Amino acid sequence: MSIATAEVARPRRGRLYIVVGAVLAVLAFAAAAGLASLSLLQSNTSGTRVVVAKTNISARTKIQTSDLELATINPAPPQSFTQISAVAGKGARVDIPAGSPVTANLIAPAGDLLSTSDVAYLPIPSGYVAVTVPTGEQVGVGGYPQVGDRITMLATINTSIFGSSTSAPVVRTVFRDLDIIRVGPATAQSNGAGQVASSLTLLMTGCDAEYLFWLLNNATTKYALESFTDYAATPSQPDPSCPKLSSAGGVGPTEVDKRWHFTTSG
Repeated sequence: MSIATAEVARPRRGRLYIVVGAVLAVLAFAAAAGLASLSLLQSNTSGTRVVVAKTNISARTKIQTSDLELATINPAPPQSFTQISAVAGKGARVDIPAGSPVTANLIAPAGDLLSTSDVAYLPIPSGYVAVTVPTGEQVGVGGYPQVGDRITMLATINTSIFGSSTSAPVVRTVFRDLDIIRVGPATAQSNGAGQVASSLTLLMTGCDAEYLFWLLNNATTKYALESFTDYAATPSQPDPSCPKLSSAGGVGPTEVDKRWHFTTSG
């Protein structure tokens, strides 16, 4: 090979090295980017699939299967669940926003959303009191009323107690939308078919409480369970008709008859 030919070959060989080096650099960069993407993808998909709220879940409501879904969370929250069946049918103690993990401290058995272990005190707004009334299978709708339910109270009383010249038993609806905030201890039924609560603790004004106790002492009372679609809002402010506990001024037959008209058809 002549000197001239060798001199021409060297630049060509140098350009080849440059091209090969550039290709290798591009391949190395692509490989590094691929590894980084794979690592990021793995980090996004790793973790534990736990139960989360699919929709907003309101406090004191029964959680349905349709309210829940599984989502991957890393790390998994303490007291979380990995199966929807472990949560469905329970009750929400508090509002649970959509997308939030449903953990054991947020739920309770649906029939006991406000057990004594849930709160340190009864949820009684200012101006209201909690009163306990007796219940049973026949009196209390077969024992179905539970915490958070609302009941209507009916009273049967003989008109003679009001000094009426005629004596006849009269039934009146005396209270509506009474909020149950506790269900008392269960007692066995006489036929051995299970247990029914022996008392209900209700929320009402101090003024209404006086009327209630008069009726409990002088009338026969029974309850009707209301549809949840008819529930009024839970009170958060004092009732203008009885704003303070001191507003209660005492009641007797005259006040009771005036309020519910046991001796008249009005």
